[in-house]
Amino acid sequence: MKRRSLRALVSLSVLAATLAASPTAAAPKRGSEAQRLHDKGVHCMDEIERNACAITHFEALLELETRERELVTDAMMRLIDLYRDEGRDDEVAVLLRRFWSVGMKLDSHGHVPWSTRFIPSELDMLLVVDMQQMVGSRVIKTLSEDARDSLLTCDEDRRNELEIKRRFRRAEKKAARENLDVWEALQDQHERDAARRAKRAEGRANTDAAPIFAEHICDLARALGKTDLKSIRKIMGALNHHDARKSIGIAEIPDLDPLLVDAEANGRLRRVAPDHFILVDAQYAGAPVHVLKLDHDELTLVPENMAAALVEARAKRRSHLNRELSQLVSRVPRDAGFFFVMTQAAMREMGFSGVKRSTRAFLEAILPKPKGLQIAAIFGDHLGVFTRVPTDTPGRGRMLISVANAMVANADDDEETSKWLEGLDIAESSDRKALLASYLISARKLQKLMLQ
Repeated sequence: MKRRSLRALVSLSVLAATLAASPTAAAPKRGSEAQRLHDKGVHCMDEIERNACAITHFEALLELETRERELVTDAMMRLIDLYRDEGRDDEVAVLLRRFWSVGMKLDSHGHVPWSTRFIPSELDMLLVVDMQQMVGSRVIKTLSEDARDSLLTCDEDRRNELEIKRRFRRAEKKAARENLDVWEALQDQHERDAARRAKRAEGRANTDAAPIFAEHICDLARALGKTDLKSIRKIMGALNHHDARKSIGIAEIPDLDPLLVDAEANGRLRRVAPDHFILVDAQYAGAPVHVLKLDHDELTLVPENMAAALVEARAKRRSHLNRELSQLVSRVPRDAGFFFVMTQAAMREMGFSGVKRSTRAFLEAILPKPKGLQIAAIFGDHLGVFTRVPTDTPGRGRMLISVANAMVANADDDEETSKWLEGLDIAESSDRKALLASYLISARKLQKLMLQ
């Protein structure tokens, strides 16, 4: 993103004070103090185009003790653009570090589907995608048709077309890098992919299996008469880090009941009990895929060997959600367009997978002790990705941050790497209880990632 020259701070302060007092900068009052400040900031930014006035009101909003998290996040994302327009790039990183704390007075589970409470405690990794925030965001709308469809389409022909294009792009890059003919590169790529598929087929590692929500969410959409995922409100997926086949998916689908009637009438779903269906012509881990309606406008995808336990939990209205996972979810900002959390045990075991015992002991002695992992994303004009690793060893955390920042700084020697790392900030939280990483991705960068 192009940077504008830095204005004098004195002039900026005078201008902010002047515009804040100016009657032309005033937006209509309504609602809470947070809403009033947000309205004024938007008025200054979008209608009268006075950056200093907008900055004054958005900064004031962030200083409030408010629970209106959606207003806080919108103010943060707008301030990023305003700071960059004013040449105040150093303040962007400081602002991003507040993502996990500002507007977070209360814990919340309102950003996960209601049926999530019934998933078994052995599932220790969970993700949620707010499809409507993602689809409606400017950063997604400005992607090319191919990039958008790679995220959203469930049309088999279109997915095959996109896969062919992706393979050809990869082959072109490999051919240029290794001085090969493109068709040679394609053949080499085909052989490597075939070897990977054969390894998965042998079942050497349960973690190689795709979780049920990744494997069958499009099958569910097609069963309901959809060709893409755009009309789904939210998608939740949860799995066990040892065995991805122990997994569950939940989709929030508006006006679900007529879709179920049509799917059953046309043989795409087969009812086996009230609110319990089989997904026709689909199998997972060698068994039928079960579809449960555990709440209004929600469908749960579940392997056959896990279906009965969920039905029983719903009947007894008994929550089985992993407590540690639940706590991590509750501290994710409720307006996140995407988030992923995993427990302490899952993070440590996956992080040290394949490492020798002696090496693992050494690394655990010097590295910060993670108490889980939280990743959240906000879709707006940019994609903002925010990572938080809670820890009770802040000294080791600061050492790791210093090393990471040094590695980022050294990457400046590589122009391509430096471009990708632009917008990355690694720091310690203000209370010293977590390691933080923030990354802003433009639509252009996101498109390159999607089409690689």
